[in-house]
Order: sequence, then structure tokens, then C-alpha cells
Amino acid sequence: MGMYSTHKDMNIIEIRKNDVFLSVSRGFLVVKSNNEEVRKEPLADIDTIIVSGFGISYSHNLCIRLCEMNIPLILCGTNYVPAGYLISHCSNYEFTGRMNVQLDASEPLKKRIWQSIIKKKVKHQRCVLLENGDHARDFIKLIEKVRSGDPDNIEAQAAVRYWKRVFGKSFKRDFDEPGINAFLNFGYAIIRSCAIRYCIAFGLLPSIGLHHHNKLNPYCLADDIIEPYRPYVDRKILTMHVGNEVVIKPLHKKEIADLYNERFIMDGKRLTLDHCMKQTVLSLVQSFKEKKNKIQFPEFYDKRS
Repeated sequence: MGMYSTHKDMNIIEIRKNDVFLSVSRGFLVVKSNNEEVRKEPLADIDTIIVSGFGISYSHNLCIRLCEMNIPLILCGTNYVPAGYLISHCSNYEFTGRMNVQLDASEPLKKRIWQSIIKKKVKHQRCVLLENGDHARDFIKLIEKVRSGDPDNIEAQAAVRYWKRVFGKSFKRDFDEPGINAFLNFGYAIIRSCAIRYCIAFGLLPSIGLHHHNKLNPYCLADDIIEPYRPYVDRKILTMHVGNEVVIKPLHKKEIADLYNERFIMDGKRLTLDHCMKQTVLSLVQSFKEKKNKIQFPEFYDKRS
């Protein structure tokens, strides 16, 4: 369980502890475990509550009070992806405002943000190659060629070169294949669920993407912003030396999931991936509000140093 303040105007409570009871008492959110109070937070200071633990129960009065105070309650499933959320029928002014600025974002702004996303992704892919002894000088030129909206699809050009040099000439990225592909899928699912939670927590519409557009995908926006984070997963899988492993064992899942708590450099600070993702989503909100590209991502660093 944790509470994180990512902005002076945005306090997010995340309940990760299992088998707790959430209720309200005299204006406070009260968290109890085995009938003992373990946490207490003023509702007036909370903007969003995310529940990702198991066996959580709630009082009806708390749900009513959250609606009255326009505090969204985000409910995550077993894969940590939001299954739904409770929000006031009267709506939330801040939520409505953020949705509106997202919907009003111009195409040129979205294309500039996408350009930044792809440049950062390719830069991070080059870092993975560098760590594995490949100078990847061609990736420097690829980064320079990324234009607004990436009309030349430099992302795909980089991928063709990247995968075979990272995991071997015979490797092909295929979502349905076992082995390394399955390990990658699991790692990407972790960062994707993280992005989805904070897109919703900050009042954005996760189905409205910057670049990804698929009426069957309710999380296009999350798929956009995780692109520069993918190379972190790639590096994690490389360091695990999974070799010819076909099935992901519980031990493997735990090791990959530890990525969630690793530290990354962002804004001059060493932050967990969880905190970095919050900062990325917040920077996207600011981009929409100010109509300027202010998207931010963590910097890659050499783990050997």
C-alpha cells in the first residue's frame, strides 16, 4: 500500500495491501487489516484512489462519500489493469477539464509528441545495443531522421535492425511465440498496466491515442507512452539469460516484475519505474494543457557504472 504525491495538485492513493477493509470516518479514508487501523488519510487531500490489492472490501458509505467529493476509485483486476472505476454522476471538474484538453489537442501537437516518443525509444534501443557491445552508430542517424509524426516510420526501420542484433539473427518478434517473446510480453504487460492506471488516475481517456488507433483497443494512449519504456524490459530479459526457456516460471515472473521497483534517472533523480510513469503521464497532461510538447521520460543509464 502506498500514497504518492506527484504534483502539488494531484495526490494519488494506491492500495496494494491484500485483504484490507476501506471505510470512511469523520472525513478520513480508513484502511483496516484484521480489524486494526493501518492507515488513515483525509479525504479532502485525495484526488484519486487506485486499488490493486486482492481481497479488498469497502463500506457503502465510503463509496457514496467518494462520489460526493468527486474522488475517482479505480479498480484493478488480477493483471493490475483497471477493470473499471467509480466516478460521481455529477462528474469531476478536474477530470472533465483534462479530458477536454486531451480531446482538443491539435494534430500537429500530437505528432510532435509522437516524434519525441519515437526518438527516445530508438535512443534507448541504441543504449541496449551499446551495453551488449554493439556500437550502433547507424542508430544515431535513425534518431536524427525522426520527423514530426514519424512519417518515414523510423520506428519500424529501427526495429528490423534492433531485434536480430539483441536476441540473435534467428529471432523474430512475434506476440504469439513462446520463449523470449513470451518473456517480453509479460514485461511489456507490467509497464502497460502501470501506464493505464495513471492515464485514468490523471483524468485522461486511455482509448484516445496520440498515434495508436484501434477501436478494439481501449488503451491506445497507454500503448503510445510506453514505447520508450520497452527497451528497459528488453534489457531486463537479456540480463536474465533465459536461453532456451520456453515457459515463464513463477521465479521468472517475480524477477521481471522487480523491474517495477528498479531506479531510473529522471529529472536528475533516481526514481522507481512507477514514479517515472507518473511523471510521464503528468508531463503529457501538461503538454495538452499548455499546447506544447513537454513529454518527459527517464534517461537510460549503464547499469555497469
